[in-house]
Amino acid sequence: MPENYEVIYTHPSGATATFIRQDGELDALAKGLDAGQFWVFKNVKALLVRNDQGDLEESNRLMAGIGFTALVREIVAPIQVEVAPQPVYAGAIEEQHTGPHLPHPSYWPLLLSIAALITFSGFLVLPTTLLVTGVGLVLVFICMVGFGLEQL
Repeated sequence: MPENYEVIYTHPSGATATFIRQDGELDALAKGLDAGQFWVFKNVKALLVRNDQGDLEESNRLMAGIGFTALVREIVAPIQVEVAPQPVYAGAIEEQHTGPHLPHPSYWPLLLSIAALITFSGFLVLPTTLLVTGVGLVLVFICMVGFGLEQL
């Protein structure tokens, strides 16, 4: 039984179960399993955690019993390739802004909220203060345009 391996079980319905054992650790992932398949998946996971002789064959037998096909591959250590560092030129480095990108301080949001307050206060007493509502709407429009055209 290999020490580092990956087993991918696939079902015709599209369900998959993946087990990756590497450096003594087992990772398991299941997608699209129904309740019965998930129960077998949990049993197979318990088998593969032990990592005894014949556990991989037993897990293949259990998964084949519920219609899964197995793809087993051994994980080999990656080949280390040394890459020569690229020269860095002073003109090639761009200065990056490290802080958050926020807009500049502005009074327009405050003025817009005051204009909206005037407008809504005119709506509260509609029959007597229709003029207040109209003035508030004009102020809201002026504040929105001013805020939108503000220099950054």
